[in-house]
Amino acid sequence: MTAHGADPDNVDEETFGDICIMYNDGVIGNLGVIQTLGALTAGQFNKVLPKGKSPYTLREIIPSAYDYLYPPLPEQDKKAQANKRLLQFMQMMPDAPQLILEAK
Repeated sequence: MTAHGADPDNVDEETFGDICIMYNDGVIGNLGVIQTLGALTAGQFNKVLPKGKSPYTLREIIPSAYDYLYPPLPEQDKKAQANKRLLQFMQMMPDAPQLILEAK
C-alpha cells in the first residue's frame, strides 16, 4: 500500500514517475518544513523592511517551489472562489438585505 492507501500495482507509470520526482525533490514529507521556513524567512525579511515597501510573500521567498506546492486553480475554480469571497464580503455589511444573508 502507498501512503494514500492505493495499491502500488494499480498506479500508472506516469503517476509513479511523478511520485518518484516528488520524493527525489524532497517535497514528500517536507511540505511543512518548506512552509515553515518560508514563513519564517518572509517574517524576518518583512521585519527589516523599510516602511512603505510591500511585504514579502511566500511566493517571493520560495518561487521555484510555490507553484509546485500550491498548484494554480483552474479558471472555473478561480471564478467560483471570487464569487464566494464577494458574497462573504457583502454579508458582512451591517444592513445587508435578507436576500444576501440567505444566499449560499
